[in-house]
Amino acid sequence: MRNTILVLSTIFLMATLYGCDEEPVGQTPTDSTPPGKITNPDVVNLPGGARISYTLPDDDDMLYVKAVYYINGVEKTSTATLYDNSVEVMGFGSTDEQTVLLYCVDRSENHSDPVPVKIYPETPPVLLIRESMTMEAGFGGVSVFWKNEHKATVVIYLMAADENGDMSVADVVYTSAADGKVNLRNFDDTERLFGVYVRDRWDNYSDTLKGVFTPYKEMELDKSLFRRQILLGDNTTIYSSPQYNFENMWDGIVGRSQNIYHQRDESNPNYFTIDLGVTAQLNRYTLWHRVGYEYEHWNPKRWKVYGTAALSPSTEPAYWIDGGFKNDWFLLADCYSFKPSGDGPNVTQEDSEYAAPGFGFDIPFDIPPVRFIRFQMEESWIGVMGFHIAEVTFWGTVIE
Repeated sequence: MRNTILVLSTIFLMATLYGCDEEPVGQTPTDSTPPGKITNPDVVNLPGGARISYTLPDDDDMLYVKAVYYINGVEKTSTATLYDNSVEVMGFGSTDEQTVLLYCVDRSENHSDPVPVKIYPETPPVLLIRESMTMEAGFGGVSVFWKNEHKATVVIYLMAADENGDMSVADVVYTSAADGKVNLRNFDDTERLFGVYVRDRWDNYSDTLKGVFTPYKEMELDKSLFRRQILLGDNTTIYSSPQYNFENMWDGIVGRSQNIYHQRDESNPNYFTIDLGVTAQLNRYTLWHRVGYEYEHWNPKRWKVYGTAALSPSTEPAYWIDGGFKNDWFLLADCYSFKPSGDGPNVTQEDSEYAAPGFGFDIPFDIPPVRFIRFQMEESWIGVMGFHIAEVTFWGTVIE
């Protein structure tokens, strides 16, 4: 028994000694005294919101300022730390007067009495974008253009009428681009009612821009007529055969990783050429990445596409390799495979979904008809000068 008492006493003493150097454990003591209120509120109205500056109360336990307001009947809050002297409130869908309640909050989460502040938001981006919108007939549908100077993240809804005249959403585009353009495709060349409207992340909606247009007729060019055209300076290497053959670019298969064109060696400059088999007034084309490697490996990042109706008889390297041909050929498209999450190494689900339908590029209306297409590959996503491509498709009107 004495031994047991001695052991317990020793343990208690050690615990007491070590405990002297430790901080108290548990929640910091709280009080119920609310802090003082902000004073001298000053408002700078912004598109869709406002910045409110103020003077903080002289309270030692002051923690932050909370703004409470309503958007479309839903309560919203914004906060600013005690090191700031202003708070922003955003997301209003009109220029109507709004009331914002400002609270001071201390470390015990006590709230001061509210200070109501009146704001008068400037025209919100969702309405500015809609006001800037124009719509015109395009190949297979309509083209919509807009300005988004504040680079607000919005959703563009494209609508089209069916054979009964009933309107429905035909496509949805998410964007924050300052200069926007989107093409609504796959309609025949008959007169039709089209529409477009805008929504922001606070569920503010614009009204609908409507117009009756007759789309220009377009067709997908017949890939069975495509052939490889080898010009001086073209990269003719193939990683292996037959699964990576050049002709895989027009075999109609985009969902299998092996049905691709895959170069074996790098070259700089890196050219390859396609004979379309017909002369056509092109209006657009699409290139698909190798599936499963989107924005990775040898998938194209930056490239240019040139076209001509007839080939020069020149055999000079300066013409074909050093770029002299560009004086005779037309630049059809200067291309970049846009990645929603940015140029970093990680590929998100949104990136993969964006790449799935391919990367489409419009060809200017004033480009004459062409038959031969020459690609100049400039940069892959891994940074090398070698490339692989799953598929290419061209649309337009056959001339001959």
